[in-house]
Amino acid sequence: MIRKNFVIRSLVAPCYSKPSFFSAKITEAVFGETVEVLEVKDSWIHIKQKDDYKSWLKNFYGTFEENPIECDYIVIDKYPLLFGNKIFKKNQLYKTINGHNYDFRKKPIRIGAINEFEQVLSYAKSLIGCPYRWGGKTSGGFDCSGFVQTIFLLTGMLLPRDSWQQSEKFNHAIIDGKTSKPGDLHFFGSDGKISHVGISTGGYNLIHCQGWVKEESFEDIDSANKKLADMYMHTCSVELNSAR
Repeated sequence: MIRKNFVIRSLVAPCYSKPSFFSAKITEAVFGETVEVLEVKDSWIHIKQKDDYKSWLKNFYGTFEENPIECDYIVIDKYPLLFGNKIFKKNQLYKTINGHNYDFRKKPIRIGAINEFEQVLSYAKSLIGCPYRWGGKTSGGFDCSGFVQTIFLLTGMLLPRDSWQQSEKFNHAIIDGKTSKPGDLHFFGSDGKISHVGISTGGYNLIHCQGWVKEESFEDIDSANKKLADMYMHTCSVELNSAR
């Protein structure tokens, strides 16, 4: 009998489109996360994450469990655990999925504890300089939509995994990018397809992961960031209370 839960016990677990290292890496599962097991094929597991994203990962990244383990705090350190890893609190102590006490540098945040975009942006800015990594969702490496998803999870808002899916979620709230407020989302792409997303810091300014996490503006199309300006598609308003 296949147990329906798999707990990630490594800092990150790369997830693939097919049960093969030669297939495309499409996302990551992170330390402390419980994923749903859909199928087991030899040493590969077909999983579904809480955002409904489906992928394959190797079975050596964690353990099968009878019941899910709820880790409802997000690590905001970058070492020894990564920003985006998950832990839990028991008897006033922060504990890792492996049962160890976590001696934090920065106090972990309970998922859903942040309710103001100014706070959201402060944590996003703490990640400036973190590298880009395709499929990444931690300070060890983010892709653009993984960065947005991880940051918004602090508010309790579980966004879809990919940038085009995030755009679809908020496509009822498209606004003029010039009037965007901190926390709104700017979307970019070409030929009508969304391929990039960043978090507005007001107007055409944003923080995003493109090469690395950075804060910049795409307003001046004659600037060094002309390519990003040319790729701009639309901006969506995000309201914390209505989007959870």
